[in-house]
Amino acid sequence: MKTNTISTSTNKGRHVTSHRELIVLENGGIVIDNPGIREVGIADSVGGLEKTFEKIVELSKHCKFKDCTHTIEIDCAVLKAVESEKIDKSSYENYLKMNREKEHFESTVAEKRQKDKNFGKMVKQFKNLRKSNKY
Repeated sequence: MKTNTISTSTNKGRHVTSHRELIVLENGGIVIDNPGIREVGIADSVGGLEKTFEKIVELSKHCKFKDCTHTIEIDCAVLKAVESEKIDKSSYENYLKMNREKEHFESTVAEKRQKDKNFGKMVKQFKNLRKSNKY
């Protein structure tokens, strides 16, 4: 791929390719060079997770709570399966990560703004506490 020099003002590289390219690596990974695209997300948020993590989705039907997050709840069938190694821990962690990403992409712009605003308030409160030596 074509490369360019490091910018002296920002000390960062610049994207200079003008065509799309997909490179399959020897270890099974994939590198996608897609100029102009800054973010890639879940394309099929409706059924993608259910198809990819069928075993986890099926087990989740046996959790004590209907809205189980499979992270801290009592009698979570998914957590029990991870603990007993019926589900691979890395697969479980990947499921959680993908589920968070799915929720992010499904949330509305207003919800994202509210979340950012709440985070900003929390940071401001923390800074004020530190400033007053109460934390």
